[in-house]
Amino acid sequence: MTTKIVNIVVAGGNYAGLNAMRHLYATLLASPVQANKTVVNITLVDRRDGFVHYIGMTRGITEPSFGSSLWVPYSTVDWLQHPQVTIKQGTVADIQPTLVQLTNGEQLQFDYLVVALGISRFAPIGIRSSTKLEFVAELAESYAQLESAKSVVVVGGGAVGIELAADIKCDFHDKSVTLVHSRALPLPGPFKDELRHNVVDILQNSIGVEMVLGQRVIAQEPASADMADTLTDMPEHVSSTATDATLTLRGGQTLHGDWVVRCLGTRDKKSIINLPSSTQEPIFGANGIRVKDTMQIDDVAYPHIYACGDICSRDTVKLAGVAMYGAYIAAINIARTISSVSNDSPTLEESPLYPSKILLLMSKDHFIMQLGDEIWEKEKTRQYVSEDMGLQLSIDGLSLNKVPAAYSPFDLAPAF
Repeated sequence: MTTKIVNIVVAGGNYAGLNAMRHLYATLLASPVQANKTVVNITLVDRRDGFVHYIGMTRGITEPSFGSSLWVPYSTVDWLQHPQVTIKQGTVADIQPTLVQLTNGEQLQFDYLVVALGISRFAPIGIRSSTKLEFVAELAESYAQLESAKSVVVVGGGAVGIELAADIKCDFHDKSVTLVHSRALPLPGPFKDELRHNVVDILQNSIGVEMVLGQRVIAQEPASADMADTLTDMPEHVSSTATDATLTLRGGQTLHGDWVVRCLGTRDKKSIINLPSSTQEPIFGANGIRVKDTMQIDDVAYPHIYACGDICSRDTVKLAGVAMYGAYIAAINIARTISSVSNDSPTLEESPLYPSKILLLMSKDHFIMQLGDEIWEKEKTRQYVSEDMGLQLSIDGLSLNKVPAAYSPFDLAPAF
């Protein structure tokens, strides 16, 4: 029997990309026997040389010793050293129907592709570093600016802005910390006003953050770099901070901050997805790449391309756990297709739609959660809160500290 070579590319690491890698390894490489004589090569493309626990970034800025633990180099993950696994450190510039092109001009041909490129933020929440050494230096730079400031202004009352303001105030009690948000209540998204009011109460009365709500910042002097470079494809390389800055609000009020951080949304990767649609509906919609329940791109032309995590359209609220589960579905469906010994298409798994969820970690002592339409009591929520902001849970879930056990893609996966 002729040996068939199949090339799989996973574009993007972290929660979605690494979980796809984990399950592709477990179903296609961990078993020494491949009944249909197929040799599978898996390439992970990531501009960083390791996993970064993004959930902990706000506290990583205020506590650099904790921040350094957020980065796990790929070189320390045993199963990623498998001879049929390649780690390609580079930046994706273009995705076409059968190839991924990097910014250095290199082209990677694929039979199957998992797009897990996520979304981007401006620095310092967005990470410009490509190595852990650079990352530690980046955290130290932010910490030095923060430590020397007597007053801090955080602009943007989404989840990141809320958590950053809380972490700063709780780690630096003597600093004046102000959170500015353009709407009457913080936390955009499908959440109850009751939750938003509770967030305001915790920030103001329990933590001591000053709140300026319903006021948009219309000018800042000096401006931060992101204000002049909002169309960049790599916002992680552009700072959203300024020192000794004066902000003018829509109502005429001015605020001064020794350190100002703008936490104003995300940027997508639409410009690099060059996949012509076979219908009038674009591949990349308002909320990301359109996908089926199987995590395949929702277009008959691309049954071999999957998308998961923040870059796909599955969920309004982007969550690490949902990204990981979508990647699992993508991986086992690819593995089933490759491993099928008959000419019939295998039955593919489908990912359920999850209810909206938010768990806000407002320092180590304050947290709040809404799942679907229910705001959870604090004691009920506590079971999902850890001192390390879920770092060890993510390391365990992605098998960054152990070799994944082999299993058949036609069976249920071992417990995460």
